[in-house]
Amino acid sequence: MSLVGESKSLFRTIMRLHRVKLDPAMRSLGDTYARKEFRLHAKPQVQEAHKQMFLKEWRAYVDMVSSQATVTGQELSEEQKSKLNDQQKVQLDSLEKSAKALGQQ
Repeated sequence: MSLVGESKSLFRTIMRLHRVKLDPAMRSLGDTYARKEFRLHAKPQVQEAHKQMFLKEWRAYVDMVSSQATVTGQELSEEQKSKLNDQQKVQLDSLEKSAKALGQQ
């Protein structure tokens, strides 16, 4: 399967998982995040190695969410955090704040 075909298939799997596993508020947040990330990584200027790593991490996400009875999230390891660029760190911080605000509602 080509990377484009694999990416589309993986994206559809993620959307189905969100529909089944996440409450409406978290689903909205998760769907928006996944859509944005998959759009960003579909661009031709993204390096092939980066696309491979991107798909590998999302496959791991699918495996993790699929295996959980309820979805509560998981903290990133220090190694994972160290690999983030400045823009990704800002995005992660924004995502964490949004998720915490949803959890307090």
